[in-house]
Amino acid sequence: AARMSGEYEVTVDVTRLDATPNPAPLDAELNLEIDYTTSADIPGAKWEIRYVVDMAANRYVIAVGEGEVADVEKGANAFRFHSPGMELDGVKKSWLNNVGLLLAVLLNANGEEMIQVSMVTQVMKGSDGKLERFVISPLE
Repeated sequence: AARMSGEYEVTVDVTRLDATPNPAPLDAELNLEIDYTTSADIPGAKWEIRYVVDMAANRYVIAVGEGEVADVEKGANAFRFHSPGMELDGVKKSWLNNVGLLLAVLLNANGEEMIQVSMVTQVMKGSDGKLERFVISPLE
């Protein structure tokens, strides 16, 4: 999708996406690998990772983490992210036992979204009663 970055239109295309471990406990570590191409440079860019729980009247956004601010150059790029686990304290278990969205958002230096990669995350109770996640890649 083409987005404006300052005065320039930038197209960002994701070519490979991998979330591991998968499936895993909901609060387990998360490793994301995103390979992507851009049609122009994006100076001062930053990836943010969020987990969104959508209930009928409530939307709960959990900040999972973010990448370093970096200058993204036109052409092929890669983003690697590791989180030791998702901080889920204070979120009702009944809300979490639902379909969620794992979001990877690339922002430019002005905080404008260049691309949002949405990964549907199925959550269900495992045999031990703990919540398990299964992240579905939008590329598959």
